[in-house]
Amino acid sequence: MRTKRRRRKSRRVERLRRLFPDEVEYHRDDDFVVTCPTRLCFVPTPIDAVIRILEHLDPEPGTRVVDLGCGDGRFVAAAAYLYGCRGIGVDVREDVLQVARRKCETLGVEDKTVFIRADVREVDLRGLRPDIVFVYLLPSLLRELSDDLAACDATIVSYTFPIDSLGPPKVLKLDERRRAYVYER
Repeated sequence: MRTKRRRRKSRRVERLRRLFPDEVEYHRDDDFVVTCPTRLCFVPTPIDAVIRILEHLDPEPGTRVVDLGCGDGRFVAAAAYLYGCRGIGVDVREDVLQVARRKCETLGVEDKTVFIRADVREVDLRGLRPDIVFVYLLPSLLRELSDDLAACDATIVSYTFPIDSLGPPKVLKLDERRRAYVYER
């Protein structure tokens, strides 16, 4: 039974890798993504990093996951697709939110995911009642959000940048260059 589950998960992981290429350059070949850059940057978290973070967290089905600055929705989509989580993605760019919705439909998890167009600084994070909050944001924005992150009583995962005000994190070494910082509740 375990082998069958592992094979199924392995097939799902490969599907995620195909659907969410890592490099920003993929926009040129991806019909889902608007290719013209704006001042609001979209740099996707590598899908293998998302998968490794989720493997570490090992969320239960129904866990509420919020991704602030979700871009194409890869963290929310992967959590729903691999673990049966319920996900909310927040981003200010409607073009990437449309991509996120379509990719969740492709994966068949649109009933487990919601995407909200909003500035992450204006979101009532406590009102969303997250169990896990994922962020891949610049340090200046993380400093602005740190009080809200601390108050939401969730596990916080910050890709690339630590959030000093949340105390000492568990550091996940994802590869030779990449890190995620996990702040357990």
